Amino acid sequence: MAPLPGELTLSFLTRLAARYHLAIRDLLAAVTDVGGQQNLTGMLYLDSEIHLNAQARARVSTLCRVPLRVLERALPAWRREEPCGKYGAGPVGRLMRGEEAVAAWGPACPACTAARTGRRVPARRYLTPGERVCARHRYWLLFLPGTSGLPVPLGRCPEVVDAQRRHVRLLRHSPTAAEAFEVARAITGSWWEQPWPDEEHLWPTRLEATRPTGADPGWWKVAARDLITYPETVTLARLLVDRTVQERTITESRRHLPYRLGELPGLLAEVAGRLGRPWLAHHLATVAHGPLFTWAHSCIHIRAASTAAAQRTLWKVHSSHRPRPLGDLPPAPESGTDSGQSEPRPVKRLRGHSLQAERAFERSLVHARAYYQQHGHLAVPKEDSLGDYPLGAWLSNLRTRHTRVPAHQAAALHALYPWWNAPWSTLWQRTWHQARVHAETHGPLQPARGFPTTSYSLGEWLYLQCTRYPGLHPEQQRLLTYVGIDAPSAAAARPRRRNLKAGVEEALAHARSYAAEHGSLASVTSATVHDGFRLGQWLANQRNYQRTSHRPLPAGRAQALAAIDPWWCPPWHLKWQRSYDRARNAADSRPLRPGSSFIDLDDSLSARWLRRQCSTYDELSEEQQQLLADIGITTEVARAARDHARVAPKTPAAAPVPEAKDKTSQARRAADPATPTGPRRAQRAAEPKRPREPRSRLGHRPDLRPGFETAMAHARAWHAEHGHLAAPRDTRHDGYPLGMWLFSQRNRAKQRARDRLPPSPHLTELAATDPWWNPPWDLHWQRNYYRARDHIKAGRPFDPARLVPSPGTVLGSWISRACLQYDQLHPDQQHLLTLIGITPEVARARTRRAHPWRTAVEHAKAFAETHGHLAVPHDTLHEGFSLGRWLIKQRYRANKTSPSFPAARALTAIDPWWNPPWGMVWQRAYHHARTHPRQPATRRWLTKQRRAWPLLHPQQQHLLTKIDITA
Repeated sequence: MAPLPGELTLSFLTRLAARYHLAIRDLLAAVTDVGGQQNLTGMLYLDSEIHLNAQARARVSTLCRVPLRVLERALPAWRREEPCGKYGAGPVGRLMRGEEAVAAWGPACPACTAARTGRRVPARRYLTPGERVCARHRYWLLFLPGTSGLPVPLGRCPEVVDAQRRHVRLLRHSPTAAEAFEVARAITGSWWEQPWPDEEHLWPTRLEATRPTGADPGWWKVAARDLITYPETVTLARLLVDRTVQERTITESRRHLPYRLGELPGLLAEVAGRLGRPWLAHHLATVAHGPLFTWAHSCIHIRAASTAAAQRTLWKVHSSHRPRPLGDLPPAPESGTDSGQSEPRPVKRLRGHSLQAERAFERSLVHARAYYQQHGHLAVPKEDSLGDYPLGAWLSNLRTRHTRVPAHQAAALHALYPWWNAPWSTLWQRTWHQARVHAETHGPLQPARGFPTTSYSLGEWLYLQCTRYPGLHPEQQRLLTYVGIDAPSAAAARPRRRNLKAGVEEALAHARSYAAEHGSLASVTSATVHDGFRLGQWLANQRNYQRTSHRPLPAGRAQALAAIDPWWCPPWHLKWQRSYDRARNAADSRPLRPGSSFIDLDDSLSARWLRRQCSTYDELSEEQQQLLADIGITTEVARAARDHARVAPKTPAAAPVPEAKDKTSQARRAADPATPTGPRRAQRAAEPKRPREPRSRLGHRPDLRPGFETAMAHARAWHAEHGHLAAPRDTRHDGYPLGMWLFSQRNRAKQRARDRLPPSPHLTELAATDPWWNPPWDLHWQRNYYRARDHIKAGRPFDPARLVPSPGTVLGSWISRACLQYDQLHPDQQHLLTLIGITPEVARARTRRAHPWRTAVEHAKAFAETHGHLAVPHDTLHEGFSLGRWLIKQRYRANKTSPSFPAARALTAIDPWWNPPWGMVWQRAYHHARTHPRQPATRRWLTKQRRAWPLLHPQQQHLLTKIDITA
């Protein structure tokens, strides 16, 4: 007795036992007998399957007289597992129960089984979704847990049989049809579990037409789910695999991830139209979760990519979206108890459902509800916590996998806060809530007036949203309408302007407070912050305005600052003013005694500073002398202190301990950075300064001329040795930092050029030594050039056209790059390359050898100059070169790796549409229509493009617009 193709092993054994007029238990006992004991594990049910080891399979082959290879080919579970017995070696059998034992199964068609076997014995077969219908005898082969299956007649439902034929054609023509059917099955399963709207008439009619006589309607609705939804599932699968629908969905989304399905009206209209339910689009518009939303989200996210990984993501059905297996559903109701009432059967827990995870979600939801009650939203930053609970991290994880969240959890979060999983940033959502609260508190916003009632940061954010309004997500635009910003108001919006007067008044108030606390504004540095206000930075800006004419300080503000502190911006250095304030505070405690060199002051740093001021008293300005007179340092006092310092004996002091010295110097530098700390500096400060000669803006200070001559001597020596001045920054010549000196001279020359000032006269000496000491290009290029020049002078092999030196060396690599970029180089760089024998012809010859694709690019450029495009057929030859095949390889490489390799960049410069995101057939037809607009074939093609205008890529629409073709 031969098995049926795809039959369950236990079904075959049941039929075999019937041929021998045995019960199945007797046959199993004979097959698994070991020393008079039955080596069989598991329980025997109507929906069981059995796995046999090799010895048991051999006994079955002997009993049915069918070779093992035939049984293995016909029975899918024949060699799936080698079970271990409980009685040692010998034949073993293991019974398993459930639909997922091997694969989905169902009853075999009774008529087909009788025709094959000649007997009306029920059988069970493993069935794929496309094999659930017997089109010849019009049966739906329904799997029911706990039974051997139920063949359901389809005489009153011909649409199910028609759907099976369409399903088979789909599986034959589409490689992703099986995955698409699972997605469609999840979609229809989610609709099945929801309350049916009043407009739904097909499913109730089909449900009643297929219900067996005497079956409970509620139980039959649970069991017949896949049967009733099968035509719609096949229709949806055909729609999902349609590339046109995918591309139209991407175009309709404007590259925005959807927030709800209502943002894709074209997709919803297509679904409703193909299913014959016009009302369905309205019901799906508010859906923000579920398998259909997940498919649309994935389609837009991967942009319908053709890679295998992207397709797997597109057709993946998460466990939270899968229909509940029938094995988890309640069995058919029994006849009833003694009282005549049927006992309710408990519903099994959903597989994959974790009670611990559900409790954790409920606890997290409590925290989220508390946060929402406190802040009015759930746009929580990832790093924020509510007490000790990391609420931000929990919500961030949910947003990352929001398409995989179970439906009841997504519904709970959506009921609490609809935008918990918005496809934009949480920062945007929090700022929008600030704008909404402001609008509710202070009235409607005024975009046309620059949002005058908002803070500066909020007003700038609102204006930024107005400027980006056309590109915002549709849901973001809808949210902005809640705060009074729609498309017309966004177009009329004006930028937010700071209230400068209020800002200045606030800064002056902080300046008054600081001066009242410290006595002056001299100690304010750029890093000073007073009561949270950056007073130091603001005051530094005011001093810059006061000292320069680029942006003059308003007179009223200068007067206000002078009223706070007359010397807030002195004409001398601020360090002097800070030291003066310190000395004034020290002099307030006791009178000054210049005869003792102010050694009786408590502050030794102030005493030293006063001695230095007395020694340089004649060099001070009148204002500085007047300030010193206010603390008792008059002209006579200064002279007396200076005379005392000259005649006072110099007693050698004991050498301080290094640690004490370091601590003293650190304390002095911390107290007054302007105070000299070393002995030489102190001696230089005590001596009277030499009168300074007038400076020249176009030359050197006379006292710096010797240093410049020393540097030039080292520069000339370096040039005589190396032949150039392109020295690295860390170069030292005989201990002199020549590289750093040349670096500073280049910076000064470039700064004078930026300020449009004439070059300094001393730079002519550097230019006379080396004309290219400061080239307008990178100095690294110049040093490589000198390496090539020295290479030639040394008599080493040099032939760029023949790849000598080799591109594998450092010098050869630089020569190849220089030849490759020859046309983009500075004219002087080209002149320098010509001096070493690298002409334009040599550069092109080397690039052809080092980069063979350059020859192909030249062919492509010549073809594009003649025809105006690179949309060539694959068999195109250009002067003997197979240009078409080469372009196909470059497109494949650009799509698989990255479009940024050199050949792709060169082709993009020749023709921006050499590798379009649509098919090359369309691109060639476009160029033919552009050059031959009056041919009949062109007119037919243009008419077709007008009809399919909404389905075209936006760039395709742009190209058609350029030839005056619109929708």
